[in-house]
Amino acid sequence: MYEHHSHEVPQPAPSNSVHLRPFKREDAEELLKLRIASRTQYEAFQPARDDSYYTLSAQREEIEEGLFAEERGMDYTFGIFRGPQEELVGRIRLSAVHRGVWLNANVGYFVGTPYAGQGYATEAVRLAAAFAFREAGLHRLQAAVMPWNAASLRVMEKAGFRREGLAVRYLNINGVWEDHVLFAMTAEEYQ
Repeated sequence: MYEHHSHEVPQPAPSNSVHLRPFKREDAEELLKLRIASRTQYEAFQPARDDSYYTLSAQREEIEEGLFAEERGMDYTFGIFRGPQEELVGRIRLSAVHRGVWLNANVGYFVGTPYAGQGYATEAVRLAAAFAFREAGLHRLQAAVMPWNAASLRVMEKAGFRREGLAVRYLNINGVWEDHVLFAMTAEEYQ
């Protein structure tokens, strides 16, 4: 079992721009602001969500669920923070953590619209990989990206993930069963 907040996320060198830390309950308001600011841009990239998702109570509940899953080593959710003031720029999650012979997790992330295109997602994926392989004892990370999501395809490639193939009608995104390009990295490939 992993205790909440007992793990350490490898931090970037001082020249890098973001760091990761587990969400705290008091981050819910900033997370809500970021989700609302990014809602229109990201609707095409995520499951269909109604207005109730964009409330403070829903964001608090999401953080609480993440903390519960983290305590059990089933999921690790981090805020992506910029600078010493810890300005929230996004979220990254290692979900569906499997132990035993697989030691695998899925990687999912978003960077808020005001911060997109500045390299924060790539750095966050690299930091999450460092955590997964150095701290969480995982052997494999995988991610799925829609073929037309050019920005996320670049993030995966720049972060050192390899393409594994195309999964047809893989996830229901915004009401449509979308194809996804599968990416992966194993501990042996991690640098």
